Amino acid sequence: MKDEKGAGPLAGVKVLEITTMVAGPIGGVVLADLGATVTKIETLGGDPYRNVQPQHKGMCAHFFAVNRHKRSIQIDLKTDEGRAIAQKLAAQCDVLLVNSRPSVMGRLGLGYDELSKANPGLIYVSISGFGDDGPYVNRPAFDQVIQALTGAMQLQNPEGEPKPLRSMFVDKFAGAVAVSAVCAALYHRERNGGRGQYISAPLMKTFSFLSLVDNLHNHAFVESDNKTPIINITRPFRSADGVFMGHIQTDEQFARVCGVLGVEHLVGDERFKSAVRRVANYDLMWRELEKGAMKFSSAELEALALNEGLPLAKVNTVDEFLDDPQCRHLHCVEQFDTEEFGEVRVAAHPVTFSASPADVRGVAPWPGQHSDEVLSELGFGDDRIAGLRNAGVIR
Repeated sequence: MKDEKGAGPLAGVKVLEITTMVAGPIGGVVLADLGATVTKIETLGGDPYRNVQPQHKGMCAHFFAVNRHKRSIQIDLKTDEGRAIAQKLAAQCDVLLVNSRPSVMGRLGLGYDELSKANPGLIYVSISGFGDDGPYVNRPAFDQVIQALTGAMQLQNPEGEPKPLRSMFVDKFAGAVAVSAVCAALYHRERNGGRGQYISAPLMKTFSFLSLVDNLHNHAFVESDNKTPIINITRPFRSADGVFMGHIQTDEQFARVCGVLGVEHLVGDERFKSAVRRVANYDLMWRELEKGAMKFSSAELEALALNEGLPLAKVNTVDEFLDDPQCRHLHCVEQFDTEEFGEVRVAAHPVTFSASPADVRGVAPWPGQHSDEVLSELGFGDDRIAGLRNAGVIR
């Protein structure tokens, strides 16, 4: 759990999180890394993400990654007393982060309209699949469903079968967008008399920005007939003992790569004499470059790419990336010791602050680990807490 008096830029900000799985929790963990105090409400069964493999000493690695620093309280929100507790917590927080369908929170008496009456300064962030209304509002939303709907899968392989992105980019980007929105809303509140607001961050809309910001080119100018086919311009190629990826755009880059790989004759080849021609013949171009690359070991080719400033990079496994010298230099992954789980690794916060550093060195809570602590802060005595637990309202 993050110390409220920590040095992070959001120290002192109180966040209540009613989220599960990835999109909501990753937003909460970034806020926690930045110094906010994040309290997570879980059902009596716990966040289902806790059950995913792999596990270590009863803790899911995936859950750990997106829930460190947080406090956990388990509440049955289907009970009147449980909802009353959640409402009390919301009345004392700066930010409420939820990722269920909007109608669900409304039925529980935990919608923005209800909660903002008691807490006008509340910043309420709703991460949902398709927003608050519209034809898809009640449609289930999962990462790959959004990828399919937004055209991203077709973009991965425009010349063949659609392919999904093999990571939860939709969920993770929505969480990152939510953090950006929270910071903007906190600044707005500070300048506007403490007034909070409601923020909607649908997976479809947030991922559309990520996917289409560079793929809307054929639709940007409505009156233009100048269209460019969506094709691949890069292709993995082999060295003698590995696989590389490259990005060649300019004539100068192409000439330098050809020179280093010993295939200078390609520079004058009519098929590759301009960027337009190289794009049209990209597959053939990379196959010809591969003939030169196959003369080098991966270590040799990596050294050439580094020394000559070539736009080539070895295709690493995760294990290899963890051992990459620039990865270690930038501390892309933090490793630290914990009492509960021994040595752990987590992805580092992506930016470096000179005056108010983020801190990822925390552990994820056990289900309901902080229920007593959180309720005590609300003024609940030991007997009342015990009564709530015996009645099945909390755990």
